[in-house]
Amino acid sequence: MSLWTQYLTVFAMSASGAVLGAVYDVYRTILSEWKYLRWMGSILDFVFWIFALGLTLWALHWANDGDVRLYVFLLLGIGLVLYRLWFRKLVVGSTVRIVLALTYAMKMIYRFFLVAVVGPLLWLWRFTLVLLRVIDRTATVFENIILWPFGPLLRAVAWIGRLLYRWTVRPLVHPVIRPLRKFFADVKGKWQGLLSRVAKWLVDSNEDDDNKPK
Repeated sequence: MSLWTQYLTVFAMSASGAVLGAVYDVYRTILSEWKYLRWMGSILDFVFWIFALGLTLWALHWANDGDVRLYVFLLLGIGLVLYRLWFRKLVVGSTVRIVLALTYAMKMIYRFFLVAVVGPLLWLWRFTLVLLRVIDRTATVFENIILWPFGPLLRAVAWIGRLLYRWTVRPLVHPVIRPLRKFFADVKGKWQGLLSRVAKWLVDSNEDDDNKPK
């Protein structure tokens, strides 16, 4: 392995360790700040390890054509340690600020949506309800005014209808209804009597049990 290849391997593996540390801190910070995404923790952990394996193999192939040596893992660890010493606070702090800025922006968009869209729709709905009530009351008033002259006629028609019912329909219907009413009344009376006897028997049985000598 040439000296240039060794330098490339050192740079690639150290940079890969630093990148993996930064990626891990970024998505873990996002999960800690956005609590509603914590259910994705296991999924993101799995994706992270797939990404770590892919990045390491790609960097190793780019640096020395995929020649795996023991010091490769040591270089990954060194890159991770250097990142945690020099850049971790900057990455985590920047991620927190970005998350807070996105949260604030989403809240502002939500409030704007409430004010610009939901508010007018609610106002329009209330206005429509008030308008419909006014129309209904106005129609009722006009209906009463229009039908007022026909009040005596309508009452006369209703009176004639009641007379026709008494003279024509009632004599035909009542002979059928009366036996049915009597039948249902008898059935109801029998059931009530049966239930009354059962309840009385149960009460008497309990009293007999209580009066038995112990």
